[in-house]
Amino acid sequence: MTGFITVTYFYQSTFAVAVGKTLLVFSYHENNQENKAGIPITDQDFSGFNNILVFIPMASAVHMDEVVFSWKPSFPITYIASQDLKGKVPERSNIRFVQEGDSFSVADAAIRVCGATDEGVSFLVKTHGVSVFHAGDLNLWHWREQSSPQVIAKAEQTFYETVERIPHEPLDVCMFPLDPNQGGYYDAGANHIIMTLKPRVFFPMHFGNRSEIAQDYARRMHSRRTNVTALTTPRETAQIDLSRNPPVVLQMTGESQQGELPDKLVSLSTYLEDNPFAETDLPVNLQEEPRE
Repeated sequence: MTGFITVTYFYQSTFAVAVGKTLLVFSYHENNQENKAGIPITDQDFSGFNNILVFIPMASAVHMDEVVFSWKPSFPITYIASQDLKGKVPERSNIRFVQEGDSFSVADAAIRVCGATDEGVSFLVKTHGVSVFHAGDLNLWHWREQSSPQVIAKAEQTFYETVERIPHEPLDVCMFPLDPNQGGYYDAGANHIIMTLKPRVFFPMHFGNRSEIAQDYARRMHSRRTNVTALTTPRETAQIDLSRNPPVVLQMTGESQQGELPDKLVSLSTYLEDNPFAETDLPVNLQEEPRE
């Protein structure tokens, strides 16, 4: 197993996970309006990777941006897109359309396509001995104060059945929605995933501009079994030492003021060296986990 991996948060549900020489990009989209989140992936980010897998879980502006198809074809990119995007995006030899239940390998990554409770799919990826789950729009979607008991019961049944179909195998990293717009019990889906799939490291997503929601959840739910880490600013990165039990997570963020972009950006390939804390000209704050 690769000892160190890096997880970089962009905005909403967009993450990039670097595992060895493989880069996994989930739900990528660029946003220049909300929270100044327009820090696009660049060519520099892709340098140094042997394989780049771009996962598009559904045909939604929150989970995909057509800009991904303008990335240079000279990079070793494979797109794994939900079947509902067929006919809406370019037909290319490096685009694979998938549905729940599909299982296949791309380069050094084994991919299992799992279900969602909205449109689209979720993804379970294993590469270099590391397992990563990105939920897409899988969640326990109901609005407790507004939905009828029948709607809530149906949502719960659908969610629990979908989660049950996900392989219950050792899971290293999980990214899952935490949407405060749901009102009461907005964290019920996340709680069930932590209890059921038992990820070693859990990242909330889909919380919009409510970073305090993710931070509060991380404080409440962090345990020795699951390290809950809140990445809330564009390009905030967590370096994870999976060789430790429990894993050690170092959060790395620029020293810019809240709402401002850092003067310099660290590329996603900066931490590919064997020494995960290789020197960089970006000032960082390191907070070692786990917390008690």
